[in-house]
Amino acid sequence: MRLKNPLKIKFVTFFSSLFLIVSLALGGASHLGAIEIKEKVFGGNEVRVFRGGKSTGKLLALTFDDAPNPYTRELLRVLAEEEVRATFFLIGSQVERYPKVAKEIVSYGHEIGNHSYSHRIDESFSLEAILEDILKAEQVIQEVTNHIPIYFRPPRGFINGKIREACGILGYTIVMWDFDSEDWKLEEEALVEKIFNQEYFSGILLFHSVPQTVRILPQVIHELHTRGYQLVTVSTLFER
Repeated sequence: MRLKNPLKIKFVTFFSSLFLIVSLALGGASHLGAIEIKEKVFGGNEVRVFRGGKSTGKLLALTFDDAPNPYTRELLRVLAEEEVRATFFLIGSQVERYPKVAKEIVSYGHEIGNHSYSHRIDESFSLEAILEDILKAEQVIQEVTNHIPIYFRPPRGFINGKIREACGILGYTIVMWDFDSEDWKLEEEALVEKIFNQEYFSGILLFHSVPQTVRILPQVIHELHTRGYQLVTVSTLFER
């Protein structure tokens, strides 16, 4: 199999490695701030799994999986009204179905990540199949949005050695979460209760592009702001 985007792979891998070297030179892991790093090396490429953790303090990254779809425009409207930037993890096949919405996500100033092409990656996938799926999504996302994603969120949060290896080869950082809203399966009332009863949030919050999240998002943003949280993108979270 011929891997695509070799320049992207080399570029991202080089600067990921450079970031780690500089951070360690400045005084070790304490200077990595909000980042929790779990490293493993595959063929000279580092793969990292990022979560936020309590060291992020009052910074929170809102993330939305499974975009774009018919509900994404409403999420974009709410986020624009509340002047909040978020990170959307895009499914390649959905980008093909809703290219205008994918472009709008970027035009609103939001960050995008790769959420696979098929949303079906599981234990049965070979390394070659995982590489093909991730690269297919990347190609579609790049062609439609003119942006190359550098973050990968595995479907359903499933990670194994082959997924780590594929992300290491392709130069992707795996981004997970600290709080799972479970909005894809909860009714609106239960969803609000789960979120508002949470005493403390840290790092990265997981939501999906689903109707119940659209309806409660203004409340959630207002509540988080009331509690003193600053809502940012994943990249901004990692920079602090």
